[in-house]
Amino acid sequence: MVLALALLALLAPAGPSVAGDDHHRQGQSAARGTTGAEFWQWALAQPASSNPLLDPTGGLCDVGQTGHAWFLAGYTGGPITRTCEVPRGTRLVFPVINAFYGATPGDAPEQSTEAYARSQVAGLKAGATDLRVTVNGTPLRSSQIRYEESVVFSVTLPADNIFGVPAGTVVSPTVDAGYYVTLHPFPPGTHTIHIEGAVESAGPPGNFAVNVMYVITVPRGGPRT
Repeated sequence: MVLALALLALLAPAGPSVAGDDHHRQGQSAARGTTGAEFWQWALAQPASSNPLLDPTGGLCDVGQTGHAWFLAGYTGGPITRTCEVPRGTRLVFPVINAFYGATPGDAPEQSTEAYARSQVAGLKAGATDLRVTVNGTPLRSSQIRYEESVVFSVTLPADNIFGVPAGTVVSPTVDAGYYVTLHPFPPGTHTIHIEGAVESAGPPGNFAVNVMYVITVPRGGPRT
C-alpha cells in the first residue's frame, strides 16, 4: 500500500528557527534516516476515529504526542485551515511533502522486498515541486527543507485503523521518502503557517498536492524546555 501525506511546520513570529540533526526524540534522527519512520509509526498507530491525519479542524493535533517533540499531521485534501494548541518548549518535526510504501500480508513475494518498496516512493524526489512554507509571512529558505529516505521499518496497525484492515496487521517492509524540516520551540502567542507543495510523477507515488493553513496557539503556562 502507498500513502502520501503532508505535515505542517510551526514557527516563531520572529522568523524560522530551524534545528539541526539533534532535533528529535532519539537525536540525530535526520542523519540516521529515522524521521519518516517515526512519523508513520506515530500517525498509523492512531485509530481512524481520532487520527490527526484525517482531522479537518486541528482538534486532534495532540493525539499520541509524547515528550518535548511533536509531529503535526498534514492533509492532501485541502485547502483547509486547522487550529491547534502546542505546549511551550515543544520542538516540531514535519514533512513538507512525503510518501511511504509498505507490504502487507498477502502481497506477492516480489512486492514484499525493500527494493520494491523503495521503487514505489522513488519518484517523490524528482516529482516534488513548488514546496513553500510561509510562517507569519516569512518563507522558509529552500536550504531549510531537507530530503530524506527512511530506514526500513514496520508498523502494526490498531483496531479501527485508517485502512480498514484487521487489527494487528503488520505493514513490513516499509519505507518513506520525503522533504522534512526540524524546528526549535517557539514562544507563546498565535502563529500562522501556510504550507504548499505538489508531486507530479508519472509513476508511483503519483500526483497529489498540499495546501494547508495552521493557526497555532502556544500558551504562556505549561511545559517548557
